[in-house]
This record gives sequence, structure tokens and C-alpha cells, in this order.
Amino acid sequence: MTEALNFIGSVGNFFLPIFVFLTMFNVGLTRTLDDFKEHLSEWRFYLRMLFVNFLLAPLMMLLLLQVFTISEPLEAGLIIFSMAAGAPFVIKLTQFSEHDIALGATLLVVLVLATSLFVPFALPLALPGVSINALEIFFSLVRQLILPIILGLLANRFVPGITKKIQPWVGKLGTITLWIVVFGILIGELEGIFNIFGEGAILLSVIFILSVAVLGYYIAGKNGHDHLQDLGALGTGQRNTAACMIIAANNFSDTPEVLLIITIANTLGIIMLVAIAKYLSRDNEPQTKSVT
Repeated sequence: MTEALNFIGSVGNFFLPIFVFLTMFNVGLTRTLDDFKEHLSEWRFYLRMLFVNFLLAPLMMLLLLQVFTISEPLEAGLIIFSMAAGAPFVIKLTQFSEHDIALGATLLVVLVLATSLFVPFALPLALPGVSINALEIFFSLVRQLILPIILGLLANRFVPGITKKIQPWVGKLGTITLWIVVFGILIGELEGIFNIFGEGAILLSVIFILSVAVLGYYIAGKNGHDHLQDLGALGTGQRNTAACMIIAANNFSDTPEVLLIITIANTLGIIMLVAIAKYLSRDNEPQTKSVT
């Protein structure tokens, strides 16, 4: 039984870098530079999102960790989880909430760029007892998160005919690999899940996601557009699991609990935020074409 679980877990870990590349590459394939430029006029919104994602969210996690007593590996995983923003799944959440996907994509890119700059230097301060190579994390995040977006944008610009043919497949494969990674790691670490179940880390994750989603909603600001508040909630609640998994895999490979709690928190976040996005869509009209 243990060997079977280990094999399933290894499958999930194998598909992790594939999932990261496909999801970020798909963002570039489905967008153009003009799409991003169109929404940069909402610069106050992006400043608010940087404030809530990279100051308030980590502070919220540190506050919750004063209330909940959990083991150091789980604490490290949740601190990483709180610091990384800009999840590719924000695109799907934007679609579910019936908002403009171009705006969601612009927010995604802003948060991914900020994550690549913020996490490598803030994480060693938050985890002083852990040896972390800040520059290595930075270049790893840029290579695995930013570069695929650039490649997608270039393909969309110079070979649009090929892009139109491959994009639906890239989108579908990205979704498939996401669930392979999530369920592979969860099933592979089933014993670990039972071991941490009573520690309070799972409940802490739920409280954190809901709390920062509320903060994102109210801090985003309306500026005459309710969709800013909706995207503020969804973009803040959904953390950048791809970045978290890269950091955990590269720096905590000998501590599986770190990646495990990140995966559990991400799965809970997806479930809750899809429901929230559907709720927020009740008064909205579809504003853009679907993106797989």
C-alpha cells in the first residue's frame, strides 16, 4: 500500500513543472500586449492589490500562526503560501465570475512579477532559521513563471495561426496536469494528511483564505466598477500555488509536509473560491470569450 501511494505521489511531482509551464504559457497564448495595456489605467487597483497581497496577507498569516500551534514544516509551508500571489487559476475564477478575462490576466501578470521580486527577499526574513538562496529562488520563479508567458506572447504575436491551433490543447492539458498534481500529491501523502489532521493547519488554511479574500474585496476599491472588488477578492484569495510548489520542491525537498500543506491549502482554496466566483457572477453579464 505504501509503495502504491509513493508511486502516485511521484507521478504528481513529475507533472508539477509541466503544470507550471503549461498554465503560464497558456496565459501568454490567450493574451496580447494590447490586452494588458488596456487595463493598466486601473493603476490604483493594482497598487491596492500589491498592498493587500504582499503586506496584509503575510501579516494575516503571521497573526493566525500566533493563535494556532502547528509544527515548523507546516508553518513554513503556510508562510510560503501567504507570500506568493498571482495564481494562473485566477483566469478561470475571472471567467466563473463573468468578468473581463483580460483584466484578470493583467492582474495575474502584475502579481506574478511582484511575487518573483518579493518572495526571494522576504522569505528569508520570515523564515530566518531556514537556509534559502534568494537569487536562486528569483531566477527559478522568473524562468518558470515569467518566461513561459513571454514565450506565449511571442507565439501569439508572430505565429498566430499556430497559436490558435495549439492554445485549446495547451489550456486543456494545463487543467488536466493541475488535477494530476493536486490529487497525485494528496493521495501520495495520504498518511501525512492523517498525521496533520488534528494539528489545526487545515482549519488555519481555510480561515486565512476567507480572511484575505474579504480583505481583497474591500481594499480593491470600486472606482465605479464592482468587478474590481470581485477580482480583488478572487485574486487575493487564490494564492500562487505554482510559485509555492517551486519553492517547496527546490528548498524543502527533504520535508514533504511543506509541499503537502501547500497542496491541501490550494485545493481548499480552489473549492471555496470557485463557489465564491459563481456567487459573485449572479449579477454580472459575460464580458469576454471563454478561455479553457
